[in-house]
Amino acid sequence: MEAKSQELEEVTIEVSPFKEKEESPVSMRTLTVSEIEKNPGANRDISRVIQAFPGVASSVSFRNDVIVRGGGPAENSFYLDGIEIPNINHFATQGASGGPVGIINVDFIREVDLYSGAFPANLGGAVSSVLDLQQVNGNKEDFSARATLGASDLAVTLNGPISDNTSLIFSARRSYLQFLFDIIGLPFLPVYNDFQFKTKTRIDKKNELSFIGLGAIDNFSLNTGLEDPDEEQQYILRETPVNEQWNYTVGAIYRHYGEKGYTSIYLSRNMLNNSAYKYPENDESKSKNLDLTSQEIENKLRVEQNERRNGYKLIYGGGIEYAKFNNELFQKVFLPAGIEDTLDYSSELTMFKWEAFAQVSKKYLDEKLTLSLGTRMDATDYSSSLSN
Repeated sequence: MEAKSQELEEVTIEVSPFKEKEESPVSMRTLTVSEIEKNPGANRDISRVIQAFPGVASSVSFRNDVIVRGGGPAENSFYLDGIEIPNINHFATQGASGGPVGIINVDFIREVDLYSGAFPANLGGAVSSVLDLQQVNGNKEDFSARATLGASDLAVTLNGPISDNTSLIFSARRSYLQFLFDIIGLPFLPVYNDFQFKTKTRIDKKNELSFIGLGAIDNFSLNTGLEDPDEEQQYILRETPVNEQWNYTVGAIYRHYGEKGYTSIYLSRNMLNNSAYKYPENDESKSKNLDLTSQEIENKLRVEQNERRNGYKLIYGGGIEYAKFNNELFQKVFLPAGIEDTLDYSSELTMFKWEAFAQVSKKYLDEKLTLSLGTRMDATDYSSSLSN
């Protein structure tokens, strides 16, 4: 055999810097990992990067509240690999999305899509914005470890194969902020811990199964060992309750690939436990004058079909959710004229929710015009009107 060389003409490949989706062509912005890590002052925190976007406002500097186009922090939805998570911050404000420090480990993130309007029909529960985070898959060939030292925490990430067709990526993080607060003499000591993992199993060429998890343990204790506290420190120690909070989300994603598209099944559970208590003069030998426990629990199942037929992109499916809310409160209330009263009650609320959605999109005029039509229905058995 004789070798021959042939000179080809120049080949130019051009890629648009703007990612577009037919179902939301103008109201979506995509973030890459490099953008998150290089954002000045964000400290690898996704929420702080988003706050710098046009149309997104922030509250105070020590909070990660996301306010999109004038909406409230409780009007945002967050999805991790298609599974909804209640919040993405430590020391979260219950019922909202804010907090001082983010939970998501950027080492897991492949890209982030922020929808500030025209949400896809399959992503529900949002009024202001939807944050759709896609995670990387674990390394199937080599094992690696990475340690990250942040401004207030230390994280360790493990990545590698656990079998011939299964990969795992896992991280854990713990703060050392409490030591800094103690050194400078602050009367409160926050401590946060979190974990995150993802496994992916390639069953065969057409089927795969993934498990994901995300959780946080947050403790807010009082620095009662302060020497000679001033009046402001004494007031904080006397009035501020001890707060303990933990939350988690675990889920499974099954995906089947067909000739025209793929079917996804999402099964998940999330829970938030928020508690606060206070002893008079911080003396634990006395009876509590405040004891609060509040819980939110959600179990969700969603089925989606994504396919392309004759130039049309179709997304349709439905889901069901079982939610439960518990609240227990004991509090001594001191009224004017030296009158003392007691609040002591507990409540429980359970409900079923269900949803159905469909969206069709198509490009016309040599892909210069994109049309998309979506519809969504949500209901709950909370009341007769909401179930209609």
